[in-house]
Amino acid sequence: MKKMTTAYCFVSGHIGFGVYVPEGAFGLAEGDDKTVRDIVSVNARLSHVDNETLFVPGVPEAANARDGITAVAQFIQQLGTRNQSGFRALGA
Repeated sequence: MKKMTTAYCFVSGHIGFGVYVPEGAFGLAEGDDKTVRDIVSVNARLSHVDNETLFVPGVPEAANARDGITAVAQFIQQLGTRNQSGFRALGA
């Protein structure tokens, strides 16, 4: 049985992976661990600070909260174009 993972992000745009979406976070995608991590990582933006931390593109640069939420919604739509067996964007 494959390990299931959920990708999520916080208001800052920081992306995390786990079994569930933590309180205060937005769900991005769910599915097989490797597939979710691969698809989200390829579409995310790397931190300029540590070159490891993943962010939703456009959120750290957003001028306000509304623009940040719009960037999250656009990212989920982008992930939705990658829906396949073992991967499903949440809300797309």
